[in-house]
Amino acid sequence: MRPLPLITLLILVGLTGCHSDPQPEPTQYSVPAEVEPFVKSFREEALKRNKAVSTANLIVTFGTAVSEDVCGQCQIESGRTPRITLNNDSFCWQQANQYERECLVFHELGHCLLSRAHKTDKFPNGAFVSIMNLSDVTVYATCRYPIGNDECDKRARRDYYIDELFDASTPAPAWSK
Repeated sequence: MRPLPLITLLILVGLTGCHSDPQPEPTQYSVPAEVEPFVKSFREEALKRNKAVSTANLIVTFGTAVSEDVCGQCQIESGRTPRITLNNDSFCWQQANQYERECLVFHELGHCLLSRAHKTDKFPNGAFVSIMNLSDVTVYATCRYPIGNDECDKRARRDYYIDELFDASTPAPAWSK
């Protein structure tokens, strides 16, 4: 019996060697207890709007996002679990109220789970059109844009911004003029 020529052997090794398609990561869910209520609320708000959104494959951690002056970051890579990093400093999380925290988490979930990009448009009154704006994810939390006689209807603002988060074609609200 004659030995296989070296070239044939190399071809066989190349065909059966270590070349394989990368396998996607298994489903993972890891969310800090203090963030969990906001993820749950996100799911509930999606259901109210008849949107199918799964948070079953999601990792949220506290740490430093891209830089210290960024409060959150979503990382999405093909075949990998979406990852959100929230800055736990005093400005971004520790001293934030529940609405500010919710805005931040919803903004990052908008990136990771709804594939929303930043939107910088503003209404005639100067308020941002979307929670997905780059500069202020606390658009309904702090009521920086007064309605009427300096009153702020947080519920109306929250409803609009969450409607717009799940449907970018949501019409402008009356308070935006």
